[in-house]
Amino acid sequence: MKRRQTAVSLLVCVASALTAPSRSEEVTLGQSVEGRPLTARVHGPEDAPETLLIVASIHGTEPAGTPLVERLEAWMKGHPKEWGGKRIVIVPVANPDGYAKRERFNVHGVDLNRNFPADNRTEHTTHGDAPLSEPESRALMRALQTYNPSRVVSLHQPIDCIDYDGPGEALAQAMSDAIDGRLAVKKLGGRPGSMGSYVGETLGKPIITVEFPRHAEKRSTDELWDDYGAALVAFIRGVPDNQQD
Repeated sequence: MKRRQTAVSLLVCVASALTAPSRSEEVTLGQSVEGRPLTARVHGPEDAPETLLIVASIHGTEPAGTPLVERLEAWMKGHPKEWGGKRIVIVPVANPDGYAKRERFNVHGVDLNRNFPADNRTEHTTHGDAPLSEPESRALMRALQTYNPSRVVSLHQPIDCIDYDGPGEALAQAMSDAIDGRLAVKKLGGRPGSMGSYVGETLGKPIITVEFPRHAEKRSTDELWDDYGAALVAFIRGVPDNQQD
């Protein structure tokens, strides 16, 4: 009997270790033009078999994603079994200066979501002098290169849909289904030099662009979570192999 109790206790300890919240840390990826830190909060073990990247507020006029990812982290803390074994990297504010000023571009007047070395990049004043000319886009590239995520989601406004680039259609549909189609799947097409085009088309990885409605930032965090939180949970869960694109 004693041996059996010891074995049961050991199994309980192992199960607890597998489902306990993994360690978390905040990492500085770089700084904005005005010196604001651009940080990532990294949850989960370094040796995780899968890493996910979640990015919010790359446009300062599209800030609804920032409180939503903070609420997601609270959900993760309370539901460790739902994501245990993964490493989840969250960049809550990808354009710190624009976010502070509620401006779309960075201080140099560059659209950070047109400043990536995607194959479809075009030359334009607001796209930057060269790919990754801006410190903020270089910080995001550092996150992509350091953590090598298997899939990415970027939170935007105001087109009111779920878009995807690369092999992400099934994942986009799963996210839409999780919120009863509140945001429909629409293939908008890769924007020139965008992170979506770079990750989805150049790197060939699934990247989802969630487009919240206009003025979504005026709603409470609880309301945002009630309407859209399940889509982020679906992103974390992913799509079974037999349902992939």
